[in-house]
Amino acid sequence: MKLYSNKKYNTIAVYAIIVIAVNVLLITAIFKLNAILGLLDKIVTVMMPIIWGLGLAFLINPLMVTTERMALKVIKKPKRPKLLRAFSVTVASIIFLGLVAGIIAVIVPEFVKSFNDIVNNFSSLVEKAENWINKLFNNYPKVQKLVSDKLVDFGTDLNKLQPMLENILSGAWGFLNVIYNFVLGFIFSIYLLVGKEEHLAQTKKIIFANFRHSTAEKILHFGSDANLVFSGFISGKIIDSFIIGVICFIGLTIIGMPYNVLISVIIGVTNVIPFFGPLIGAIPSGMLMLLVEPKMVIWLLIFIFMLQQFDGNILGPKILGGSTGLPAIWVMIALFVCGGLFGFIGMLLGVPTFALIYKITRESIDNKLKRKKLPTSTQYYIENAGKLTGQRTRKAPLTPEELENIIIPSCDEVNEATDDPIFESNESSGDSVEEVIGEAVTPVPSPEAEG
Repeated sequence: MKLYSNKKYNTIAVYAIIVIAVNVLLITAIFKLNAILGLLDKIVTVMMPIIWGLGLAFLINPLMVTTERMALKVIKKPKRPKLLRAFSVTVASIIFLGLVAGIIAVIVPEFVKSFNDIVNNFSSLVEKAENWINKLFNNYPKVQKLVSDKLVDFGTDLNKLQPMLENILSGAWGFLNVIYNFVLGFIFSIYLLVGKEEHLAQTKKIIFANFRHSTAEKILHFGSDANLVFSGFISGKIIDSFIIGVICFIGLTIIGMPYNVLISVIIGVTNVIPFFGPLIGAIPSGMLMLLVEPKMVIWLLIFIFMLQQFDGNILGPKILGGSTGLPAIWVMIALFVCGGLFGFIGMLLGVPTFALIYKITRESIDNKLKRKKLPTSTQYYIENAGKLTGQRTRKAPLTPEELENIIIPSCDEVNEATDDPIFESNESSGDSVEEVIGEAVTPVPSPEAEG
């Protein structure tokens, strides 16, 4: 028996198979959720050195490009480009490792010392803080009890964190695992940077081989925008936060604030988070100072506020520039959504992710408006909102004379009209029933109109 293929039914069969397969996968995912999450966790664990390598290559790349650009000013036409690339990668890697080692050597011991000092002397610090609170809120016993309970809870959390911190710093398995991933990731990043152009060319080759030319250009444009937004934001934010941490340390040292290194680290790290970073850093810093020197809390909060204003209005715009181009309302949405889903990493990467989505959406809308020959400026739609919709022209109602002259056909006349051969010919040509019998309900012109 000869089988005949039908393109229409083949397409339906393919779609039906896809729908059934998706439903089976969803049902399996629901009943085997724990197993799937465990498998994903194993995959992420195995891929962690590669993830570290991509992140380190992303951070070292600006240093490599800058080193290579400076070397090209001295050696305008290098005879061996690969040797120049190896030199720039080596210099950039040494600078990066030197910065990381210097930060760890300077900050971590002082940070741990301050932390342990606070935990060991916490009982006396709490007693000192409670005496100050009792004097301040002498007439408000409920406030006294609330603040005292919060101090006790804070001390319990510190006691829980101390053994965790000591385990990490004493060479616990988690710390060794981080070192292992860092070393392998660093080696992987070196290979990525040395053959950066070749890897990019291979990626473009794969994209153009599997997609249409227009689609491939859109994918490459998307990759270029993503690199511009993420590299500009992350590298700029790291530099900005480092400068803010140094300025905070210098300012607190001049003021004579205790635990200046610990507070500067907290302010510098939380400053990486856009918009709410300074506020998040001010809360634990204020709580810490409330325990140590309650009278210095106000001065600390004023200093952090002034530092945040300097960063938001002067330093931040100079370093970041227009790397995101994201309005403030979308920054807040990005922080709420991504921070709630992915924690600190989500708050860090949520803003550039939303900035990329916002940029692509804006370009798509602008292109559609240009095709319709409409302005793309948002200000135009604010100033001319009424002109865009236009005024609807309302038809004048029929006069009593016109209503009296309307002839409404009976059911028999309608049936005769539908059985007419003229109707069938009009139906085959695409005319509707209303068009065929429309003459029957057309108002008869009045004698005055005929005259």
